[in-house]
Amino acid sequence: MVKSRFVVLRMKDIIRTGIFIVIGIVLLIALIWFIMPNRDTTQHEGVGAFGSFVPGTYTSYIVLHNRPVTVSVTVDEDSILDISISELEEVVEVFYPLINPTMTHLSQQVIRTQSTSYEASVERLHTSRILLEAIDMALEQARNPENGAEI
Repeated sequence: MVKSRFVVLRMKDIIRTGIFIVIGIVLLIALIWFIMPNRDTTQHEGVGAFGSFVPGTYTSYIVLHNRPVTVSVTVDEDSILDISISELEEVVEVFYPLINPTMTHLSQQVIRTQSTSYEASVERLHTSRILLEAIDMALEQARNPENGAEI
């Protein structure tokens, strides 16, 4: 003979258990979301997020130690091909000794990732910010060449 058992649950315990289950599911989903690699990263952070370019070489100018420095960015329709510094005087190199190595490193990173989102090291922070702003100005000209860009 089968005996019936009665289980008495209080509503407070049911609600508390339900809340803990919901919190656990939300935390599990958030954990999976942050751990899984984002396959669309290059589209959101990279050049593709900005739109296409008009192919050509675009320049922007920055002033370092009262001397103009030209940053040139060469692009095709949808990617950055080359970034360089031209017209760099010796006096600027003396006062900014990290400008050439920083530009070399930045150009490699920007071309590889197709993005100007870059976290610079502490030693190169100021120089990197200046150069990234110049690169962004040239890329803006590449997106809108009617704003006075040199091709």
